Amino acid sequence: MKSRTPLLFLPFLSLAAPALRAQEVLNWDDFELCNDCEIEITELVRLGDADGPGIIEGGGRLVAWDREHGYLVYPVNGAYIKVFGHDGTFQRKIGREGDGPGEFRGILDVDVVDGRIVVLDWMRGHIFILSPTGEYITGHLYKYRPGHFTPAGDGRIVVTSSNWRSRVVENPLQLIDLASGATTLEFGAVNAGARKTDVEMLFGGQEEGSVLSRSGTVWWASRPRPSVQEWSLEGEQLRVIEGELPWFPAITEFPDRRREPPETRWRGVALDGDDNLWMLVQTPDPEWDEIEMIPGPEGPQLPPGRGVDYRDNRIDVFSLRERRHLGRHVWDATGMALMDHGGEPAVSVLEYDDAMVPQIVVYRVRVKER
Repeated sequence: MKSRTPLLFLPFLSLAAPALRAQEVLNWDDFELCNDCEIEITELVRLGDADGPGIIEGGGRLVAWDREHGYLVYPVNGAYIKVFGHDGTFQRKIGREGDGPGEFRGILDVDVVDGRIVVLDWMRGHIFILSPTGEYITGHLYKYRPGHFTPAGDGRIVVTSSNWRSRVVENPLQLIDLASGATTLEFGAVNAGARKTDVEMLFGGQEEGSVLSRSGTVWWASRPRPSVQEWSLEGEQLRVIEGELPWFPAITEFPDRRREPPETRWRGVALDGDDNLWMLVQTPDPEWDEIEMIPGPEGPQLPPGRGVDYRDNRIDVFSLRERRHLGRHVWDATGMALMDHGGEPAVSVLEYDDAMVPQIVVYRVRVKER
C-alpha cells in the first residue's frame, strides 16, 4: 500500500514554527542507468492447494502479510479472504458474499493495521474492520472512488483514490482515521481543481500508492506516466522525480492497438529502509505484435486469456541517495503486485506448477552488490 510540482497551499505558519524542508525535484536523467544489472529474487512461499478450501481460483489475487496472521490472499472484486500460514499451509477463510456484517461484495484491498484486519470494499462503499480472527467489529462509509490503501501509523490509513472519470484534477490521497472513519486530510495534488487535458482523460487519474515509505510519508504515481511524488502526511510535497525512462516513455496520444505496443504503466511503488525506490511496471511483451486483436465496443481489444503474451512485468530499483539505477528483473507474467513483507518490499506472482495448479508465489527481491 500498489507520485507529481508548484507547492501546495499551506496554512499560515507562526514565526515559532519549524522551517519546512525544501522540496527536492529530480529527473530520471539524473540517475546512472544499468539495464544489464539484475536484482536477486528468492522464493519465500507458495500459496495454493491442488484441491479443497485452500485452492487459488485463477488470477486477480492480491496478498497482504502480517507477522502474526501470515498471508492473507483475496480476489480483487471478491467477497472473501483466505489465510495461509508462514509455511504456506491453508488456515481458514474469512467472509462471504452479502450485505450483512462480515460479508463483502467487492474487496479492493486488505491489510492488517494495529493487529486488526482492515478491508476496503468498494462495491459496498465501506472500510470494514475485523478482529484478528476475522469477526466483524465495525464499518465506515467510504465516499471516494476505488483505490488501494497503506497503513499510516496511529490507527490511520492513506487511501489512494482513482479519479479517471473526472475532468477535474482531484487530490488522490485521503488520510483516514480508522477509529471514527473520518477523512482528516485530502492531499497529493499541487493543481487540484484544474481541468485535465484530453490525454490526461485517456490515461490519467488511475493512481498507485506506495506499499512502503518513510514514517509519516507516502509516495504515489499515475499509472501511465513515469513521474512519482513523495508527500508528508501533513500535506507537504517532499520529493518529485520526473522525465522519461527508456522502458517507460511518456504517453502523448492513445496508441493504435493493432500497430503499436501497449503503453508502459505503473503497478506498484515502494521505498525501502535504504532509501531505494522500487518501481513495478507493466511493459510490452517482446512478442506483443504477434497477437491479433479482436473487435470491441471501443475499438480493437486483446483476446481473452492473451494478457501474458501481450504484457510483461518489470521491477526496477533506484538508489535515491546515490542517484543510480541498481538493477531490474522482468517476469513473463501479468498477475503481479508489490507488497510489504515485514518492512521489506516483496512481490506476489500468479504461477502454475507442473500439474497446472494455480499458486501465488511470494518472492523476496534484493539488490545485488556491484
